[in-house]
Amino acid sequence: MSGSISNGNVIGSGSDTITLLMSQDPDGPAGAPGTDGAFTLNVDGQQIGGVQDISAIQADGQEEAFTFQGNFAPGPHVITVTFTNNNGTPGDPSTVGDTGDRNIYVDGVTYDGQTISSTTTPIYQSPGAPPNLSSAVPGNAVFNVNDTTAVPADAPSTPTTTPGPVDYGSGPDTLTLQMSEDPYQGDAQFTVAVDGKQVGGTFTTTAIQYEGQQQAFNLSGNWGSGAHTVTVTYLSDRIGAVNAQGQAYDNQDQNLFVKGVSYDGVQAGGTPWELATDGSQDFSVPSGGQPGTSNTTTSDASSTTTGTTSGTTSDTTTGTTTASGTATSTDNTTVTTPALTASQTQTGSSSGMSFIASPTDSGTSTAGTSNGSGTGDSSATTTNAAPSFTGTTQSTQEWTVPSATSWSDSSGSAAGTGGGHWWMNPQASHTGDTGVYHHG
Repeated sequence: MSGSISNGNVIGSGSDTITLLMSQDPDGPAGAPGTDGAFTLNVDGQQIGGVQDISAIQADGQEEAFTFQGNFAPGPHVITVTFTNNNGTPGDPSTVGDTGDRNIYVDGVTYDGQTISSTTTPIYQSPGAPPNLSSAVPGNAVFNVNDTTAVPADAPSTPTTTPGPVDYGSGPDTLTLQMSEDPYQGDAQFTVAVDGKQVGGTFTTTAIQYEGQQQAFNLSGNWGSGAHTVTVTYLSDRIGAVNAQGQAYDNQDQNLFVKGVSYDGVQAGGTPWELATDGSQDFSVPSGGQPGTSNTTTSDASSTTTGTTSGTTSDTTTGTTTASGTATSTDNTTVTTPALTASQTQTGSSSGMSFIASPTDSGTSTAGTSNGSGTGDSSATTTNAAPSFTGTTQSTQEWTVPSATSWSDSSGSAAGTGGGHWWMNPQASHTGDTGVYHHG
């Protein structure tokens, strides 16, 4: 692409440099002013700088350079570009060329001078989640890089605008929720319950959903192994201006997002999920257990063996084996009542980058044996050791938007109620833009 219009956007400082070539489709008619597309940059889940506005117009062959500087450790890193202010509403039919369709494009990526991508990657939507959408929309483009340069001695950590984690309580079990919000007239507030019993008081998240942020809430207690139900209750919904259909604009509509839920390292289903109005949502965590505990299943049955058995130190059975009986399952773990401290504490900060360790899983499976001849008992015991984790319990998930314009998710209208987003039908300009986010 030719016609670069600016190279003066430099964000931050440090020994490592990320350069993005960006362009956009404004939402106004050709030749007339409209609202420009905007984006954020995250490195390993931590936002660098704030929201960046793009002035280069894709249709005019323009591109704009944005340079982000920081001190990132040697090794692999994930760079995420998130579309913050999608608009796919129909344009003014009386104005030629007014599509009302705002989009952004990543036209190139370099890291420390090395080309990571030289093709155009379009991003047609801002992040979204069920139930207002039929499936989650990442709203971003993801690039993997490898840093081969050492951070200079005594170099400062790279500042981030992503909020730090919140830690609460004490005990051997850890419930981690990844949360974000659409702020409006204050930040989103919520409570958490495990199996119907509230944990702590009211929590507040300040991580902004449409900027690609999420905030970890690490709640500790003594809930034991086995399956659990985690309930998140949204408390502070606020709505401002609405359109003619009574649907709220996102920049005047507070919402709460549950990006992920895990219990002792075991992931719950049903995320991400949006709470657009005050109310509760349950998330089911399968049996996990604390490190060092196990869930044991034992079955007893009668067995009749016909054939010939031979052997000295071990028995070998040939012939036909039939078994009948009743299998029973027991869980030998005692669940005790929650033991939490009385105050919520904030740990971590938004002053420096944090790098997330990958989890490691371990487990054993032991099968019983059947030997001898005639009639006997057959038993089997299976032990599932709980996953063990190293490093931080916070986790993130990233998605890559394909570079082809044929990316399609034509699920049509999906309007929320009471505090839902303004979602419109797909635009004719491409098949990938199924909704509307009004973030600016």
